[in-house]
Parts: sequence; C-alpha cells; structure tokens
Amino acid sequence: MLASQNALRTTALLAPLIIAGALTGCATTAPGGDTEQATQARHAAAEIARHLYRGPTDTIDDYARWADDDLAGRDSPQLIGYTTYPDATHNDPFGALQLRVTVERYDGADPYVACFESQFDYWGVVTDNHAGWDDDNAVTHPIECPADAQPLTPPVDTRPIYVVPDGTDDVVVDVLTLATAHDSAADVLADVNKRMPQPTGDREVAFEPSVTIGDQQIGFAMGDADECLLAVRRASGDVEVLNIPRVLLQPGELGCRAETALRPVDQLRAPH
Repeated sequence: MLASQNALRTTALLAPLIIAGALTGCATTAPGGDTEQATQARHAAAEIARHLYRGPTDTIDDYARWADDDLAGRDSPQLIGYTTYPDATHNDPFGALQLRVTVERYDGADPYVACFESQFDYWGVVTDNHAGWDDDNAVTHPIECPADAQPLTPPVDTRPIYVVPDGTDDVVVDVLTLATAHDSAADVLADVNKRMPQPTGDREVAFEPSVTIGDQQIGFAMGDADECLLAVRRASGDVEVLNIPRVLLQPGELGCRAETALRPVDQLRAPH
C-alpha cells in the first residue's frame, strides 16, 4: 500500500490535483551533510503534522486549513502545497500536505531549507507501517522542494454546519403539549418551524425536523447520529424528550427519525 501511495504521491505533485502557491523564489535544500539541521527540520514538520487533528474529516482541505491556522504569523514551517488522492478507499490516506522548513545557521551561512510531506486519513496523520506516532521518520517524508514554491492559503470553508438550535427542545415540548387531536403532522411541523430559534454560529444551518403521528402519539425528530433531538407525545398527553443511546442513532440502526420516537421504551435501550 505504501509503495502505491508513494507512486501516486510522486505523480500527484505533477498533476492538477496538487494545489500550490504562486511561484516567486525559494532556497534549495542544503546538502545532506547538515545532520543537525536536517533533524531539526524534520522534527518541526512532524510536530505540525502530529497536532493538526481537530476532528474526523474526509477531506485534505480541512487539514490544509488547520495547518494554515497553526502556521499563521510564523516564518517556518510553511505550507507550500497539498495533494488529494481521489481513488483512496476506506481507511486509506486521502491526501497529503507539503511543508517547507527553514533552519537558520549561526555561522553566517545560508539557512538550511528542506521540504517534507505527510499523509492524512480520517483520524489524522498516517505513519509508515503503523510505526509510533512520535517517530518523526514515520510521520514525515523528505521531498524535493518545488522550485520557487510560495506559501499558499487554502480555500475558505463554505460548507454548512447543521445544528439543532439552542432552545429548540423547549419549543418542541410546548408545541407537542398544545397539539390537538385534529392537528396533522404537517400542522405540528409548521408550528415548530415557525417558532424554532435561528442558528447563531458561522455557517450554521438548522437540521430539517420531521413529525409523524401514529397510535394516538406524535413523534418528533431533528438532527443526525451526532446531535439528535427526539421527542414524543404519548397517548396520555404526556410529552417527553428522549435520550437514547447514540449507537441506536447510527446508520443501519433506528436512526434519528420521528418513527424512532414512537417506539416502545424497551426498544430504545442500549443493546448490550
């Protein structure tokens, strides 16, 4: 697997998939005799790669943005490129970052400059042959510094962040409590949507809620496996916000669905 990824990585550097900065002028890597500087440079690149993880992601763009945040205001290391692996499968690295590191010398000579690449998957930086996470040689791979590469700025993330707005649970409880036997699922849903608080965070968008009615009960759901609001109005008129095990909300399980809220309580417990 490593051999194939190395081949892909070499090819990707020449293909349009690599996103590199404009070309302006860059020092070349110093000769291989600078053992101390080479070790310092590799360690600096490895430290950046190790600490980029902010949460599960399936795009190298996120790692590039996180690197850009971490490197802001620093002269070295610099993010000079990133590569997407479009054919990556589950558990494979799906991209790589390229960093340039400059190590100053104290004898007046030109700085030592070296470039490194690190691969990333859903959970963070990938190490060679499952080697230790603290092994700089497993975390980073030396590459030739691209001629005249310039630090780049990754594209701004414009993807929506879906949320259940704060205070929605209170609205849902009130709407379900006031619902009458003549109200349809569409009526209940319209009332919730009319009264639901608006998201306040950057790029936040409210999940689409859903309502179902059956056996003189009203079920409400909003969210996904990571954030789910489930509520039910029982035939008795009692309203309850349900807190069920997250495992039951996963794909292939009951899911965050209005129908889930109507299930008997004994079906909403953890399976083990």
